[in-house]
Amino acid sequence: MPVIFISRGTMSGVRMLVDCLQDRTQIRCITHEDLDKIVNLHGELATRIIEKLSKATSAYNQFSKLRWPYIVLQRHALLEEVRHDNIVYHGYSGHMLLRPQQHFVRVRIGAPVEMRVKMTIERMGLSEEKAREYITEVDDQRVKWARYMFARDIRNTILYDLHLNMGHMTLLSACNIIENIIKDPDFQATPESRAKVDRLYLASKIEQALVTDPRTADIEISAEISEDGCARLTGPYLEDKEHETVMEIAKAVSDNDNIQYIHGYAPTFQIDRH
Repeated sequence: MPVIFISRGTMSGVRMLVDCLQDRTQIRCITHEDLDKIVNLHGELATRIIEKLSKATSAYNQFSKLRWPYIVLQRHALLEEVRHDNIVYHGYSGHMLLRPQQHFVRVRIGAPVEMRVKMTIERMGLSEEKAREYITEVDDQRVKWARYMFARDIRNTILYDLHLNMGHMTLLSACNIIENIIKDPDFQATPESRAKVDRLYLASKIEQALVTDPRTADIEISAEISEDGCARLTGPYLEDKEHETVMEIAKAVSDNDNIQYIHGYAPTFQIDRH
């Protein structure tokens, strides 16, 4: 089964769409908010990141120190779910946490402003003017969030495999389209694509162990697992004692002595399809 990532605009009807998919396919569901609850188990990190974001232009260093552990913990929480596939995730930029895979489908749901304003008025009891202000503010926050977290513009269509405009179709039509994708042979998980996700998951376990251990929490180290099972860590130059600690933590998590540490800098966060 595939993994469906739905990037939602503010008040675009995604929650109703997901309810329809679950009723018709029994696909599991996880949201951005679910991931934040898991991340917040580590010292309310998600809440602190959101608070810092509004001041990121004037306090970027503080935000930057929280960015890497937040990404690591969210990615690990997401992989805990998607490694079993047959799931739909909906948020606004969570699909950027993982590199695209054969059975990952990235969907963007949009809707005309007038439709979103009407839904905001109905759900939140706001005036039309306040509803428009709310939508503009939240949209701006989400664009800023993706730019700071992933250096990407979530409005860029190249980041998605499918874009659905709810102004040109009914909820049922959109549900039918995604249901057909879920059943399509081209998007089913294969042993090879599952193996790739398993390697991503093991790498995320190592990264999580490093960012949650007080001895290595301040060191930005990324992990990658090769097809032969070798764990390759990339991070800054370390003193001997720090290096020993990093290797100790990584070996304990991976249960593997085949680990390399590459001194340098953590690689740029990649989401592009190769």
